[in-house]
Amino acid sequence: MKKWSRLPALMLCLLCVMGCGSRDEAADGADANGNAIVINEDTDPGQKTEPAEKEGKPVTPETKEETRAEEEIVVDPAQLNEPEITQQEMTETLPEQHDTNRLQIVFLGDSILDGYRNETGIAYLTGVRCNADVYNLAMGGTTAALTTYESAEYAKWTSRSLQGVVHAICGDVDPGILEGYRAGEVFATCDFSRTDYFVIEYGMNDFLSGITMNDEEDFYDEYSYVGALRIAIQRLRDNFPDAAIVLCSPNYAQFWGQDGAFLGDGNMVNNGGGTLVAYHRVCENVANDMHTLFLDGYNGIGLDAYTADEFLEDGVHLSQKGRDKYAEKLSEIILEYEATKNN
Repeated sequence: MKKWSRLPALMLCLLCVMGCGSRDEAADGADANGNAIVINEDTDPGQKTEPAEKEGKPVTPETKEETRAEEEIVVDPAQLNEPEITQQEMTETLPEQHDTNRLQIVFLGDSILDGYRNETGIAYLTGVRCNADVYNLAMGGTTAALTTYESAEYAKWTSRSLQGVVHAICGDVDPGILEGYRAGEVFATCDFSRTDYFVIEYGMNDFLSGITMNDEEDFYDEYSYVGALRIAIQRLRDNFPDAAIVLCSPNYAQFWGQDGAFLGDGNMVNNGGGTLVAYHRVCENVANDMHTLFLDGYNGIGLDAYTADEFLEDGVHLSQKGRDKYAEKLSEIILEYEATKNN
């Protein structure tokens, strides 16, 4: 009887020892939330890595992408408020005499270039810094791509998009599509065969209009942003092989809805096909693929969420300081290329 009476006590002691061991193992093998901690041969024993699982999901690049996507806000493009630029006095003048010692720069773009045809505008400031004759063919509100209701046939062409301007320059469509715009007057005075640089700046209106960013089955789709850029670059290259091309991405921006409520910035607001920063990325990809010069308008001019108040005047369009920094960067790209292109 005495031998068997000791058995419960022995079993109790054994259970205590096993329980202590389990708690120690949990302390070494899990974090405070019970998530397993991965330790490999390269891990410092005194250093804990991130939990291998979080809320039941493995921490992988895919889950990180899901987390990023959850932070995006999908907005119907019709709900995005496109601010109008306050009417600016136009003091822009056109070159009267062509000096072979001066560069010729032709600008193709939207209101980022068209809205300021004075001594504070990007085209003017770039011309001064580069000692160049400048022809600004930008038109506010235009996109690079065709919209769904516009025809891609030359005989039926009416679009003032990037492609329309380029096709007019190359003689494919009637330049009458530019009538009524300052760009039409500038077009009539320009000898495009003398052009040293074509500067292409589009993307903001493509994003705001919900233009498809890219057609993976057709890299030259006239109705996609990427396709439009590729078409424009190729046509200019075919007709003006000695001219260099500078492709400029859309700049960082912040957006408000039609009701005046703040929606988010270019990293967050998704038009259903992508964020503005995604349009910037594909623009850079086109520049790399087609070997053009590239100006990073999104990250490369000192504009971000912290400097937006001083670099943007309405969330989308650049302030005078922003335009000056943009022109400074663009001029650096052109002058650096000029100094090295014959080496």
